[in-house]
Amino acid sequence: MQNNELFNKFVKKEDFSLESIIEFELFAAMNHKQLIRKSFKQLNSTLGKFENTEIIVHYIENYVNLISTLCNIVEFNEEEVIINKNRVKKSREAILAYANKYQNDKLFECANKLDEIVLDKNIDVNDLILLIKKLIIKKEDINIIKKLLNTNKGAIIKDQNVLFDYSFNLAIDSLIKNSENIYYYIALLKIFYSTTIDKNKYIKILNSVSNDKNEFANEIYMILFGIKRGLKPDEILNKYGIISNFKSQSIFLPNKRTNNEIVITIDDEKTNVRDDAISITKDGNKTIVGIYITDVAAFINPNSEIDKQALNNYKCIYLPNASTRMFSTNVENAISLNKNRNKKVFALYVVFDENAKIEDYFLKEEVISIKDNLTYDKVDLILDNTKKSELEIQLKELYTIACSLDNKNKKKKEYWKRKDKQTHQEEHKEHKSNKIISEFMLLYGHLIAKIMCENNSPYVYRVQHPSYIDSLIKKMNIKIDESTKKVIDDIYLPSRYSNIPLFHNGLNLDIYSHSTDPARRYSDLYNQYLVHKFYFYDKDFCFDYDEYLDYIDYFNQRNAELSLMRAEYVRALKIQKKS
Repeated sequence: MQNNELFNKFVKKEDFSLESIIEFELFAAMNHKQLIRKSFKQLNSTLGKFENTEIIVHYIENYVNLISTLCNIVEFNEEEVIINKNRVKKSREAILAYANKYQNDKLFECANKLDEIVLDKNIDVNDLILLIKKLIIKKEDINIIKKLLNTNKGAIIKDQNVLFDYSFNLAIDSLIKNSENIYYYIALLKIFYSTTIDKNKYIKILNSVSNDKNEFANEIYMILFGIKRGLKPDEILNKYGIISNFKSQSIFLPNKRTNNEIVITIDDEKTNVRDDAISITKDGNKTIVGIYITDVAAFINPNSEIDKQALNNYKCIYLPNASTRMFSTNVENAISLNKNRNKKVFALYVVFDENAKIEDYFLKEEVISIKDNLTYDKVDLILDNTKKSELEIQLKELYTIACSLDNKNKKKKEYWKRKDKQTHQEEHKEHKSNKIISEFMLLYGHLIAKIMCENNSPYVYRVQHPSYIDSLIKKMNIKIDESTKKVIDDIYLPSRYSNIPLFHNGLNLDIYSHSTDPARRYSDLYNQYLVHKFYFYDKDFCFDYDEYLDYIDYFNQRNAELSLMRAEYVRALKIQKKS
């Protein structure tokens, strides 16, 4: 108790010079690191019983100023860096929640000050700035830039906030040109913002090129005043132009079944749109696996109203408390592979020998009826069963082949692991049922791309290059320590869409495509249009090669935008819940 009183008296004095701090530490028998721990403890205690009063907010300001001063003079080991990063994150999120709730500028300033604390100093700050600028020119993934920035946050305030200044000029240029790159540059401004920026300088520039009617200009104004998380979840969806009110449109289902195989779907329990299905049959010592993808393109025409809405929203994103969709509910129901309903599909048949080696494959158009819609959990239970039912035998054969495919390509596991870690997604589950679907859908994306390539038809491929950042650092003669090397080695470059069938390094495939989710991702639907026109020759629409290249550019751009949207939405929702 006496210790707390001493500490509070010290904080009230508001003299956080090095001499004053050392004097207090000698009197209280503490060192810098113990004082940091004490400061965080008192800060979190105050936040735990927060009241929006001037006195409480002033106490929080003092705690944050003391923590900031201490962290900037102490050298931490690797373990201490992790501990203090977690402390900063916890306190910052709590302060930010109250700042948003009460729109309190002083609390926004406190949250930003915590964000600016430099805990890692593992790379020369000037080298890091040069490296980040090169990545910005390439419009490299935001997560990669954030990872690198965490190796030395001193880059944020270096040379009068040079990174913020650089990004601000790019944002202003995008604002003037009405460029879609504005989403990217606004995200950079949030990362590089510092309480030390010259607000008046930037406000003057912004006033000269825009007015308050522009939503992007408004957001930049908010950032300049330290409000980096000012939009509510619904406002974020609007910012990215997500359509939520769909016009109802009827789709007519086929009435004649052309396939007599026993076909099943395997999905998550909450799935409401089923894109894919699977079957397995025996032909002597050969095994034929049928992979079926709902034929959305059979019912929708390019440039129709329904197509334009799908193109705008681009893909289904499942968010906490919300989701974005490509189609209206009645269209989703019509194209979803629900049981006992006849549905048009692309059917890819793959012939395996007794060693699960692919001997042949071919693509057809068919009408199927789903025998059953199974869940991952239910399939896992069946696979662990000892009863010799027909369904169990089929599922176990599918699982055996899936395991064989997986064992032949172990490299992709590391890719998925790094991808999930960087994008903060849930890691791929090791359920048996999940392996069946992931392996055969991967195979479909690979083989249909191969079919279209061999047919010399235009197609949208998915490619991924090995990371160039390590070689770029060597080329720039940047010295890094082991800690920074670990960060760089863990970086994964996002995949991209391409008109050229290049190697997908992460999946270890010479050719690959996004083709299995036409009801949930527009690039897959567009690929179905191309298959109909150039392979089956049964869908006539005006194809322009330059427009096709423009589509690919748009897919890459929109995919990146929606990744930013998802991260922004989840953060805003977390802050909203805390407040």
